[in-house]
Amino acid sequence: MHVTADLFPARETRAVELPDGATGYELMQRLALAPDVHLLVRGDVPIPIDEKLRDGESVRVIAVVSGG
Repeated sequence: MHVTADLFPARETRAVELPDGATGYELMQRLALAPDVHLLVRGDVPIPIDEKLRDGESVRVIAVVSGG
């Protein structure tokens, strides 16, 4: 299946091929991103890392930043 990942704050878009039924975790692995410091967002709603993705959808991958 085909998923588009919009990366923030990198402002980069990547098209990713994943097996049918792939989860957000598998997307993060394919993008070589650490799932513990990124959020996945579908529309305006954050989704769990174990949520199944849909063919043809676009998700935002947002890096979590903290500090003082």
